[in-house]
Amino acid sequence: MKRKRFTSSFHFCFTCILLFTIAAIVKDGLNDEVLKYTNQFRKSKHLPALEMREDLNEIARKHSENMAKGKLKFGHDGFTAREAQVQKVIQPFSEMAENVAYGATTGKEVVEMWKNSPGHRQNMMGDYKYIGIGTDRDARGTTYFTAIFVR
Repeated sequence: MKRKRFTSSFHFCFTCILLFTIAAIVKDGLNDEVLKYTNQFRKSKHLPALEMREDLNEIARKHSENMAKGKLKFGHDGFTAREAQVQKVIQPFSEMAENVAYGATTGKEVVEMWKNSPGHRQNMMGDYKYIGIGTDRDARGTTYFTAIFVR
């Protein structure tokens, strides 16, 4: 009996680890997709590609997580605090902008949404060098996106 419980526990733990690993891969793929379509859009406007940074991704991911979990309402609450975090990792720091969205299911879809919104479009076309991208899902499976643009 003890052996069966161990085997069942092992399989359960292994399955959990596998699912978390797959979720991380999918999330990273979504970031890459947002970067790809953002840079395609910038290229079409004769603008240089943005460089994705993991430290900025983490700041953006935390904001998406806070919105998905209801710790912050959807929007830009806490922007000043995120900007202060960015200033610590990007030196010299000049400027930052942020796009948020929810409900899109792909990176291509969220970039299309931003392209069709004047303020978000302006941020995507801004004189920035770096981008941080973060996503998270709420309990219903809705994806929240945050993109941070920095120079």
